[in-house]
Amino acid sequence: MLVHDFDPEIVTARSLSLYWYGAVYTLGFLGFLTWFAMRRNRLGLSGAEVLDLCILLAALILVGGRLFDILVYEFDYYRENPRHMIDWWRGGMASHGVLLGALAAVVVFSVAHRKPALVILDEMVVPGVFLLAVGRLGNFIEGGVVGGVTALPWGVLYPDLEGPRHPVALYESVKNFAILPILALSLRRWPAGTGVTLSLFVFLYAALRFAVDQLRDYEATWLGIGTGQWFNLGMAAAGLFLLALFRIRPLSPPRPFPARPHAPGFLRIALMAFLIAYPLGIPTSWTLANIEEMRRERLENPAEAN
Repeated sequence: MLVHDFDPEIVTARSLSLYWYGAVYTLGFLGFLTWFAMRRNRLGLSGAEVLDLCILLAALILVGGRLFDILVYEFDYYRENPRHMIDWWRGGMASHGVLLGALAAVVVFSVAHRKPALVILDEMVVPGVFLLAVGRLGNFIEGGVVGGVTALPWGVLYPDLEGPRHPVALYESVKNFAILPILALSLRRWPAGTGVTLSLFVFLYAALRFAVDQLRDYEATWLGIGTGQWFNLGMAAAGLFLLALFRIRPLSPPRPFPARPHAPGFLRIALMAFLIAYPLGIPTSWTLANIEEMRRERLENPAEAN
């Protein structure tokens, strides 16, 4: 069986370390920038507006992922260590918070620039699911998302956990990559602004994640199941409702506004570059000190862990 002994660091120079987990956010932010730059004429966005949108996406994804992790998954730890809340370099991000942050970014952008939010949301899910797919590869390398004990030959042995485990991070990465062409085809069949592609993403992502997470060993649970599973169920129900609504009462996609020539400017470019590079310093999806302590306690008290 595979022994999980991956080095989470890409490189270390003096006191600065760059991490594989954080690199997936960098790659995902580049994906957003590339996608909207390629499709800006179709959407009626200027170069400056593309950067404004991607800056908001990167910033609020980082804030949303961090806040969700603190408030939902690791509240007890941060209640005792409030000064660590803004220390991204300690680790701690949550995928549901990433989704909420992306949603908030589109709303803010649409209001500020007077653009139809549903058009941006339909378009955003394609690069968004790419970010989620590569994100789970980062989770596998850093070892923060693990499955339950398995006897299957591809089980993974972790040095701080008992028994071989399902590589659920890889399962979910495959699931997200499988959704990607479905969403791209949906966007061709139902143009941005109809809400169909957004609804399809919400349903498929959450419903399939709920199935995959049955094999996950959640560090945090509520009412007998992993805390994240409740959000998966809520998202799946919302996606199914929206999909039925938009198919029963289909919307006509609005005509894009003609883009006004507007050069991005140095400040926007510099801020985007900073936000693309900043996540490289995030080591893990769980706060390192907290996850190490929790797993140490589970090894010392296996009866209580079960």
